[in-house]
Amino acid sequence: MIIFKTKKEAKERLQKETIRPPHLLRLKGYGSLDYNCSCGEIHNIKEKHVSCKSSAKPFKALLRCENNFITMIKIEGFFKKKLISEYGFDSKIMD
Repeated sequence: MIIFKTKKEAKERLQKETIRPPHLLRLKGYGSLDYNCSCGEIHNIKEKHVSCKSSAKPFKALLRCENNFITMIKIEGFFKKKLISEYGFDSKIMD
């Protein structure tokens, strides 16, 4: 996973995505899946403190954890789902 340290890096990467509203990817339908967060911890997408801020094609979600880190995850697999953490950053750099 790539961790961006500057606002410029994060914005440039996000501009390469097809960003859409969060409700277009219903994470609840995927069950209980863990992902490596950019804060360094492992979170589950069903945890109360994990929120989906937007979705992207194909089958990606931008998640925010309780530590205010943003991580872009990609959902792979048809019968057995797994999450791949592509990149992330501390949300403070976007202020």
